[in-house]
Amino acid sequence: MNLQSIVTTNVTGLAILIILMISSYLVRNRRHLSDKLFTAMIMITAGGCTIETIGFLCDGKIFPLCYPVYMLLNSLLYISVLAVTFLWWMYVDLRLYHSRERIRRYWRFAFIPTLLGMIGVVINFRWQIFFTIDESMIYHRKPLGYLYTVLALINLAGSIVVRQRFYKNYGKTFFFPIFMFLAPVFIGCSVQLFVYGISVAWSSVSLGLVGIYMTLQNELSYIDPLTRLYNRNYLTHILSDIARRQERAGGIIIDLDYFKDINDTFGHTTGDAALVEAANIINSSVPEEAITVRYAGDEFIVILRDASASAIEELVHNIRLSVEHFNSSDLHPYKLSFSIGYSIFSDGQPDQFLNEMDKYMYAEKKMKHCRSAMRA
Repeated sequence: MNLQSIVTTNVTGLAILIILMISSYLVRNRRHLSDKLFTAMIMITAGGCTIETIGFLCDGKIFPLCYPVYMLLNSLLYISVLAVTFLWWMYVDLRLYHSRERIRRYWRFAFIPTLLGMIGVVINFRWQIFFTIDESMIYHRKPLGYLYTVLALINLAGSIVVRQRFYKNYGKTFFFPIFMFLAPVFIGCSVQLFVYGISVAWSSVSLGLVGIYMTLQNELSYIDPLTRLYNRNYLTHILSDIARRQERAGGIIIDLDYFKDINDTFGHTTGDAALVEAANIINSSVPEEAITVRYAGDEFIVILRDASASAIEELVHNIRLSVEHFNSSDLHPYKLSFSIGYSIFSDGQPDQFLNEMDKYMYAEKKMKHCRSAMRA
C-alpha cells in the first residue's frame, strides 16, 4: 500500500470538489430538485474522499474505541457508494424528463438495492460477513463485500436504462452525455476493485461530476431556459459550420401570430405557456436530426441538413397539421397560429439564408393581417 499516493489522490479529489462547489454556487442555489441532487452527490463524494483517507491513515493504529471507529468509517464508505450511485440514477431521470412526479412513482422501487446495502452494513456490525477488522486493526474485505459493487452497478445500470428509453422516445440530448460521468467512475472503480491498496474510486467520481458540470455549462450557453430548444447562439454556431463545410441545408422560420393578444388577454404566465406549447408542436413535427431553435421572443427556426425543397415543404405541412390538431383539441383558452417561411441554403452567406426565410414568412403574415382587417 502506497499511503502517500492514496492520500495525494484523495486530497486531489477533495480539492476538485471544493472548486466545483465554488463554481456551481449559482446552480446550487436554484430550487430545482436536480440541482439539489447534484449538490448532494458532491457532498457525499467529498465525504468519501475524506473518510477513505482517514481510514488508510489510521489502518493498523490502536487507540481507545478504535474498533467501533474503524467499523463505522468503513460502513459509511460502503453506504456512500450506494448513496451516490442511487442519487446519480435519480439525477439522470430528472435532467432528462424534468418530472418530479415521475420520480415519485418509482423511486421506492429504485431504492431497493441501496436499502438492502444499508441493512447489510448494520448486519455486518454483528457478523462481519462483508468486511472485517482484525486484531491488529487492519481492514479486510470479504468475498461477499463484492456484493456492494453489484448493488452500485445496478444503480448505474438504472441510469443507463433511463437514458436509453429517453433517447428511444425523444432522441439524443447533446448536452447531457451521461458517460462523461460513467466512464471515469467505471475505470476508477475497476482499478480499485481488483488492485488492493489503490485508492482512485472517489477521485474518479470527482472527475465524473466535473465532466457532467462542464457539459451542463454548454447547455446554459446554448439552450433556451423556457422552451428547452436551442437558442440563437447555437443557431449561429450551426450556420457557420454549414457554411464552412459548404453543405446543403433547409431552413424554416415560424412566427407565432397574435402573441401579444395572448399576453394581453390571459397574462404573461399563459403567454409563456403558449410559447412552450408552440415549441413542443414544432419539435414534435420535425425529425430527430432537425435542429429547432427559439430565434427571438415568438419566433422559431428549424434547420435540417442535407434537405431538399420537397423535404422542407413536407415539414411545413406537418407543422401546420400539428397546430391544427392543437387548436381542435380545445384544451387551452387560446388558439395558436403560425406564419411560416422557408428557404434552401446551398451557397452564399447565413444572413442571406435567414433573410430569405424571413421575407416569405412576413409575406404570409401580411396576408393574414390583411384578411383580418377586411373581416373587421
